[in-house]
Amino acid sequence: MTRSPTDLKPVQTGRYRYSKLRWRILVRAFDTAGSLVAPLWRGLRPSPKVDAPRRILVVQLDHLGDAVLSAPLIAQLRQAYPDAEIDVLASPSNHEVFEADLNVTRVQIAERTWFERSPSRRGLAAEVWRLGRSLRGARYDLGVDVRGDVLSILVLAIGGVSRRVGFAMGGGSFLLTDVAEWTPGRHEVRSRLELLRPLGITPDFDGRALVHVRDEDRAEVAARIFDAWPSRPDHRSRRFGKAARRGSDARLHADQFRPQSPMLAVHLGAGTAAKRWPKRHWKDLIERFLADGWRVVIVGGPEDPPLSRILAPHDQLVDWSGRLTVRETTALLERADLFIGADSGPAHLAASAGVLSLILFSGTNNPIQWRPWSSRSLVLRNRVPCRPCHQKTCPLADHPCMTGLSPARVYRVARRWIARWNPTAADSKPAVPSSAPLEIAYEPDFNAAP
Repeated sequence: MTRSPTDLKPVQTGRYRYSKLRWRILVRAFDTAGSLVAPLWRGLRPSPKVDAPRRILVVQLDHLGDAVLSAPLIAQLRQAYPDAEIDVLASPSNHEVFEADLNVTRVQIAERTWFERSPSRRGLAAEVWRLGRSLRGARYDLGVDVRGDVLSILVLAIGGVSRRVGFAMGGGSFLLTDVAEWTPGRHEVRSRLELLRPLGITPDFDGRALVHVRDEDRAEVAARIFDAWPSRPDHRSRRFGKAARRGSDARLHADQFRPQSPMLAVHLGAGTAAKRWPKRHWKDLIERFLADGWRVVIVGGPEDPPLSRILAPHDQLVDWSGRLTVRETTALLERADLFIGADSGPAHLAASAGVLSLILFSGTNNPIQWRPWSSRSLVLRNRVPCRPCHQKTCPLADHPCMTGLSPARVYRVARRWIARWNPTAADSKPAVPSSAPLEIAYEPDFNAAP
């Protein structure tokens, strides 16, 4: 029997953030036992008061987009403690963001985390213990868990971090010295900045979630763009490409020869199947932009499925997925005129770059909480009664939250979103009022079928 969206109910997480019932039960049991032991433990080993930490550790063991959302927190920690060393315990998926951050002193990469797309639970307790023990020699004064995760808090406690700040909704709050207020549905950047209040720091919510890009990265991207679409004979293109890689000012020369046709950057994948837009939809959409004379660049990591194979070769189309670093991808997005992608890491890189973006949101997460942190990013979604589902794979055969976003509709919204910022753009009309605040301007007022 085929199920429909009305047969499924949105997932209600309740007191704890976890979508899986078994995790909520386990964490509740852990908290109940811990709350009985914690007072005795604090009496025997009281935590020292740390007002001016010298060594700070931020724990961020999840994904690329999550790391970008932590950038404002790290920037304000640096501003509050200019002389402190700020380290990050990162994952293989997100370490490039922190390695590029000028506010971070050093990055330690966990070889294995429980946030992997297909994690193995075997040896998980041993890995938590190993990570915690690896921190003890550093003698951190302050540790911050940005995620609200019981295992990350355990790592801080095992690591002997003197002052530990985090949220209660992930469990393990009895192991924290300071608990920040958690508000369900609040944007993740705002939530992470709330972790500053227990430290006596008033957060500033106006900052951007920046991925730091070097001039060398911009020069490399400028050379790649010119090599892909030279506006002079080929020998000139090759000579410029070599020169661009020698100097950081080469990107300035690139603009002298840059073709005038607009550039669209697209990310065809997403971290889970439930967030992905159908291949046939991508093909239709990209062909529409190519027919309009746009240049199209496909971005993404080596883990993204090779969806570009569904597209016919075109002199205005290049596939650079898996060929650019995080910083280079951000530098490319700085030069793009529009980005279109699903709820994924590159969408947050686009927000950092300040490029106009259209984000195709599935019913997996709440877009008000997880959307890219930019007023230039517009979230488009298809309303379904089963959202949010927090599923990695849609249990419905037709995946309505994503298939319901037709290419014609996405194309029309994209052109009107461009016109919202550039009123002189052709065949478009303003879509969202300029006064629309960041957290609610995620769904445009033109949902009628094309």
